[in-house]
Amino acid sequence: MAFSFFRRNKSVTLKNQVEFCMTNLSLGAADVYDVLLEREDIELTESGCTSNCEICECHLFAIVNGELIKAEDAETLLQNVENELKENSVLF
Repeated sequence: MAFSFFRRNKSVTLKNQVEFCMTNLSLGAADVYDVLLEREDIELTESGCTSNCEICECHLFAIVNGELIKAEDAETLLQNVENELKENSVLF
């Protein structure tokens, strides 16, 4: 039986990746997490630490498809994350 490397797996669905630091979630980013949890086009990840401690001390932040997005408050962070998803979505 031959295996084809070129065969497409049609059941795989791409999703935008949004990652949160657990510490930053406890500082206020959890409000953004809860809103994004409702979206089907996003896969959320919580990390123990994203090694962005100097940003975490001063701002709320999320990593959207590899890009660090920061803001002063949860409402602004949500707007910034949604803007990033519009501009650089993995979905076509």
